[in-house]
Amino acid sequence: MSKKHQFEKLRDRVKMSRIGEARIVRVKDVKGICPPNYEKTDSRPLISPKIMDVKNFVMVYNEVEEHGGVKTHEHTAEHGYFIIKGKMLLCIGKEEKEVGAGTAIYIPSGVPHSFRAIGEGKLRLIMIYSPPDRNKK
Repeated sequence: MSKKHQFEKLRDRVKMSRIGEARIVRVKDVKGICPPNYEKTDSRPLISPKIMDVKNFVMVYNEVEEHGGVKTHEHTAEHGYFIIKGKMLLCIGKEEKEVGAGTAIYIPSGVPHSFRAIGEGKLRLIMIYSPPDRNKK
């Protein structure tokens, strides 16, 4: 499936409710995909300009199988990860570090990075980035 096709139907993959002007999205109500450049990853966008009227950030829930993750890349957005469960081998440039549940990670824009799940069981994490990449399909 092409990257464009994966993301153009994003609104159709998310079921959400409202309370006043707020939106409520449950992980189980979002159909996941494995994005380009990722392996063995179920990625579920929870908050995004592609699915609701948010302008300044994106929040994604990821479940990553052992040895899965994202290949080295860099982009203009700064972002963070929060590890809910499991462990990852985080690579920033040429440095590596094992990090686990309860850890928050900040990655500035323009910094090459990657990660892969290590240990037993799935790696579960929240990714937030800002500004949203408006050119992503």
